[in-house]
Amino acid sequence: MPAYAYQVRDQRGKKLKGIIEAASQKIAADNLLREGYFVTTIQPNQSFSFSNDFFSLSKPVSSDQLTMFYFQLGNLVEAGVPLLAALHAAAKQSECESFKKIVQDLASRVEGGMSFSEALSCYEKTFPMLYRSMIRVGETSGKLAETLRYVSELNEANDELKHQVRSALAYPIVLMTASIAVIIFMVVWIIPTFTMIFQKAGIPLPLPTRVVYELSLWLQSNPLLAAGFLLIFVTGFQFLNRVPTVKYFLDRFWLSTPSLGLLIQRVEVARWSRSVALMLSSGVPILQALEISENLTHNLLIRDVLTQARTGVQSGGKLADSLGKSAAFPLDALQMIATGESSGMLDKMLYKVANFYDQLIQRTLKKVTAMIEPIFILFMGGIIAFIMLSILLPIFDMIKIFNPS
Repeated sequence: MPAYAYQVRDQRGKKLKGIIEAASQKIAADNLLREGYFVTTIQPNQSFSFSNDFFSLSKPVSSDQLTMFYFQLGNLVEAGVPLLAALHAAAKQSECESFKKIVQDLASRVEGGMSFSEALSCYEKTFPMLYRSMIRVGETSGKLAETLRYVSELNEANDELKHQVRSALAYPIVLMTASIAVIIFMVVWIIPTFTMIFQKAGIPLPLPTRVVYELSLWLQSNPLLAAGFLLIFVTGFQFLNRVPTVKYFLDRFWLSTPSLGLLIQRVEVARWSRSVALMLSSGVPILQALEISENLTHNLLIRDVLTQARTGVQSGGKLADSLGKSAAFPLDALQMIATGESSGMLDKMLYKVANFYDQLIQRTLKKVTAMIEPIFILFMGGIIAFIMLSILLPIFDMIKIFNPS
């Protein structure tokens, strides 16, 4: 049950303040009025903001669960089931206990007078702003069932896109992990063993062997320090990636790389096109749809292009013309968008853009993985070759000593 902080005056005019729990702000105010208080201010209690997303934080809700939730709710509402009854049914069918509590709380808020989109806004970390905006428009236009199906479709499409990228990168990641494990094993266990043999035999250690051996000794003596350096590097990179200027520089760099940049561009275009298409189909005004879709774009360079395009449309320009002012947006997508604008079927054409780029993404993923694998093998192979050289050089020297001829 949500909590509200209030300030009131009693019948004597004395100021009082406190916290009250109620299904909605209106019900909280009505309860205070019934108790004989004059309400001066009442608002959601910020100290209780953590509890709104407590269940989702205790066990993250999977995207598959959300897709099924939107799908089930849309079908029930379309069949004529009242929203409140549909929410209770969805809660009963949920196998995730934390998500079940979220849906039950949504039902109690709706029963208390909140709109469905307002109730969803209490769980911002669980239900994205894009979906909440679409559902809000669906509620006001009387097309909630249709909007929920659109949301389910969009969520499923985004999941499929993530799955494609992760599947394509799975093999290089496994290969990298195995290679790093082999390198650590050789440096920490194999190199010291051979080095002791060489030292006992009086074999002078060449430079590669000394370098690897000193590294091995340092890692064995300072394992926590080495782990700390690695942790600092990873967390430092993540922190810097959140700094707008650094992230903008990195986004520009990744976008300029030959094959990886093309993949990033196509992923962003596909996600943006499908999001805007679904919002327009749901009745969201185009300027609002463009503004919401900007926040869904991860690459800051492309986000700037979308922001400038929205400004151009707001000034009366065409969307395709505004997007075309930057080379960051592909020409074929611009041509399809221009056709959609001129024919009055922008939402349908944006669907085609998204589907077209979904196919291009699959091809680009194959090219990127085909490019990454040999580069990675050469890099890791070079490190392993250096370590093997540090072992073989003293062995050759040992052979020369024991077999001068």
